[in-house]
Formats: sequence, structure tokens, C-alpha cells
Amino acid sequence: MACPEGQPVSCLDQIKPHDEPDRSFAWRRWRIRRRFRRKVGRRLDEQTPWAIEEKDQYRKLYGNHAVYAFLADKFSVRDYVKERVGSQYLIPLLGVYDQLTPEIFSDLPDQFIIKATHGCKWHRVVRNKSQLDVPATIRYFNRLTKRYYGRKSGEYHYRLIRPRIVIEELLDVDGDSPADYDFFCFHHCEQFDYSLAVVLPNAVRAVHFRHDWSIFDDCSCTPAEVERLKNPPNFAEMVDVAERLSRGFDFLRIDLYNVGGRIYFGEVTCTPAGGFVPIGDPERAERSARLWKLDRENPLLYRPRPLRGVRAA
Repeated sequence: MACPEGQPVSCLDQIKPHDEPDRSFAWRRWRIRRRFRRKVGRRLDEQTPWAIEEKDQYRKLYGNHAVYAFLADKFSVRDYVKERVGSQYLIPLLGVYDQLTPEIFSDLPDQFIIKATHGCKWHRVVRNKSQLDVPATIRYFNRLTKRYYGRKSGEYHYRLIRPRIVIEELLDVDGDSPADYDFFCFHHCEQFDYSLAVVLPNAVRAVHFRHDWSIFDDCSCTPAEVERLKNPPNFAEMVDVAERLSRGFDFLRIDLYNVGGRIYFGEVTCTPAGGFVPIGDPERAERSARLWKLDRENPLLYRPRPLRGVRAA
């Protein structure tokens, strides 16, 4: 059951559950099982999932999709962040739109970032507005509003997100985007714990840290990069922000930035990589599987699936 301190805040209370049609669920379940076997190399265990990638699939099948859609929506999640930790952690918003038009760009600063609210990595960094192909940018993002990100991966919650386009101030570190501090947050009634990955801009390299700042074997960063990224002065505050944003959930990935000693919220990820990329390091894989204890009876997180012929997990 959910921990007493994990009760949802008001913005989550207002979310109405969404019941997926049985035919849609059956088709999506078949595709998830088929893709899991092809990508991961083994049959999906829905009844007793252990590995984190199996628990991702359980969430994709039996999760409360309306809640996960709210968190994955790059605009609506701002209300959640404001209630949980405060607006000081939000990247300043320049605008939110159903469609882009040429007039929007006339009032924007020279640098900014454009994001589609209903997908992953559907963004564009603009460092010099004068060099931006505005008509092509408008066409690209307006077409994205007609696309469904989670179709191939079976991430149904993306279908429930209202397609919009947000424009935010650009975070800059010496002419580049900041590193992404990804906190894999695990809660149950006895404790909070996390795993930390720091990903360099454009996901070119990453390092996974233990709590003592030693690194796992699957590090792709240089030694100099590791030294630069580890143990920032305000790391305890980052952990506190990640814990508060993930409180009440058995698992969430909370992405944060650390720019000039100030912490900014990046995004919430409910099913990292769609659950189709196994953790390469055995120690990390075992630890993540052990820490994520599925809170199946929590109605905020999961919903029963009374589909004829399908035994609920």
C-alpha cells in the first residue's frame, strides 16, 4: 500500500482515471510482448516481474495512464513541480502554443529551446535566432502535434497528452547545454533510494555513480569529465528535490540540471527507454531490480485490468 506521506498533492487529485478500451489494450499488450522478446532477448514475465525493464512493461500495461501522462507532459508537469518543490526550480517559460506561427518568433530572445509537450527528444536548441529557418521550424513542430510518440513502444500515456509546443529560456554552460543529472528514484514504505546517471549533452556519453562517487564499469566519459561532473557543491539539495518530486511513487526518473550553482527541473520519465534497453552493468541491474518494489495496490499508480482471458498481474 502507499505510504501515508506519499499521498498525492492537489494537482494529482484532480486527474480523472482513463480506462483504455479492451481491444486497444489487447493489441498493445501483444505488441509489447513481441517487441520485448525481440529487444531484450527473453519472454516478458508479467506475473512476477523482477528486472527493471520488466517492471517498466508492467507499468505500461497496468499503470494509471492519466497520472503518468500528466507527469510526462512538459507543460502540465510545471504545476506539479511548483506544488512539490517550488517555482524556483522551473526553467523560465517564454510561451506555450497549440501551433507555431511566424509572429511568435519576433518577440523571442536570441537564444531559447523549443519542445513538444507530448514526446521525448522532440526539441530544438536555438542559439542564434537570426540563423534559424523559421518556416522550416514551424512546419516541423506543427507536424509533431499530429504525431503519437509512444505508438511503437506501447507507452500509452503519451497518447493522453494534449499536443502543445513550449518555448523556454535556454540554459547555457560555456556555449553548450548542461549535463543531465538523471535520478532513478525508488520509494516504498520503509525508505527512499536512488541511482544516479549523469548524461552529457546530446547523450554522447554518460557516467553512472555509486553513492560514494565511485563509478560503474559501463562509464563512457573521460576521467576529466567524471571529475567535473561528480559531487557538485549543492548535490544534497538535488537529492532532496528528486526525493520530493518522486514521493508517493514506487519509481520515477527525475532529470535535473545544475547550472552555476542553481538547480533546474528537466523532466519526469515514467518508463525510461520504454523498458526495452536492459541495464548493461550486472551490479546496477540487480540493484535497480531490488529497489523497485511494485506498489500494485496503489490506485494512484496502477489500475486493475479486467480483460476477459487475461489474468491480472
